Amino acid sequence: MTLSQIAAIADLVAAAGVIASLIFVGLEMRKNAAQARLSNWFSVLGALREHKRRTDTHEMAAVVAAGRQDYAGLSEAEKIMFGNWMEEMLQAQEGLLQYSDVSVIQREQLVRTASANLRWHFGFPGCRDWWRDSNLASRWPKLLVTAVTEAITWNEAPDRP
Repeated sequence: MTLSQIAAIADLVAAAGVIASLIFVGLEMRKNAAQARLSNWFSVLGALREHKRRTDTHEMAAVVAAGRQDYAGLSEAEKIMFGNWMEEMLQAQEGLLQYSDVSVIQREQLVRTASANLRWHFGFPGCRDWWRDSNLASRWPKLLVTAVTEAITWNEAPDRP
């Protein structure tokens, strides 16, 4: 066997090694992406669960119930409590919207869920009044502001289903 034949065989072995390495890296990246999607989903679920736990106390549940119906009727301290609760709710819904492209759940399902949740919350007049009073539309991500605006518009439409 000549030196040039040995070099050609070495080149083939090296090329096969490179191909095998690329396949391995691709498989690892796919596995890491799947793990990241799962982690994102658990993060969103955690935010949703934590938000719901805020109303475990009677005082907080009473403020939320009153605020949903009549935000203007709340005391200043209650407005702060209700506002913080609403902001946390929005952040949890934002997680559904922001992670919709990198989640184990299909994007359409997450967006539909977030939209339905926002429609439900903003079906209450006090929640709509809080949103307008909070001035968050000028400070929050456009994706979330658009979703909230659509939910409010849907609820205030005279011919809604």
